[in-house]
Amino acid sequence: MADIYREVSVTATKETEEGLSDFFFSEGALGLITEDAPGEPLRVLIRASFAGSLDAASLIGRLRHYQESLAALGFSGSDGAIEARKIPLEDWGRKWKEGFKPLPVGRRLLIVPPWERGPFPEGRVIIWIDPAMAFGTGHHATTQMCLEAIEDFMDHWVEARRPVVLDAGTGTGILAIAAAALGAERIVAIDTDPEACDAARKNLGRHDCAGPVQIQHGGIEALDRGVQFDLILANLDTKTLCPLFGSFSALLASDGHLIATGIPVEDHARVATAISSTRLRIVERRVQDGWLCLGLVLA
Repeated sequence: MADIYREVSVTATKETEEGLSDFFFSEGALGLITEDAPGEPLRVLIRASFAGSLDAASLIGRLRHYQESLAALGFSGSDGAIEARKIPLEDWGRKWKEGFKPLPVGRRLLIVPPWERGPFPEGRVIIWIDPAMAFGTGHHATTQMCLEAIEDFMDHWVEARRPVVLDAGTGTGILAIAAAALGAERIVAIDTDPEACDAARKNLGRHDCAGPVQIQHGGIEALDRGVQFDLILANLDTKTLCPLFGSFSALLASDGHLIATGIPVEDHARVATAISSTRLRIVERRVQDGWLCLGLVLA
């Protein structure tokens, strides 16, 4: 099924939009598009894209169960209609182009798709990103917060040498490329999804970065033993993130910084509990659109 992808969509209210978006990402969605629901001015339509191998019937069953859970918690609009369809792969990129426009992030960054020709605002560092079939366009709150945190970290870096960075779960490579463009010495970007690694390499090829970016297929177990990083970036879901905090603490340099996001606000206690059993401590919290981004250092 390499020539198709599957789209599962559901209508949502403002109350249920965040929870349903998190559900799709926890199920492995490659990307989301949220738009006004046709004929329903108070609702939005969430369209989640998945690989062609998805068992759509099974996913829809879990989605309906999740909607029932939202209704039991008193969320209005938990009865949104669900649809699934197969779409030719060539149409996927076209649909992204319709909704993916240049996006300023933080003080200096501008996320731009490769088909845009400008002109672009002066004084912005341009990060060229084609979403392909990987997650990370800069439009999601977690990516934006992480990019802003990278910018702040680089602005406050005082060492004579430039920082070495790990991007765990690189997706499209957007965070690794931004770190390189902002002056990191070296970036190691890893992902367990080979399609994500391919997408990241293609996006990297569009840049002349300040620091070299090494893209590796695999998890943190594939890293060289004894290597340490001044900055670790982890934009992952809560389930994936929590077991990794101990490993991140071992990979973090003594004066290093970990940026962890992909965390729904309601998962804060769960994440804090996972962190408490490591040498890490939380020094910064950012919240946007119901998502949490944490800054951590070694205690």
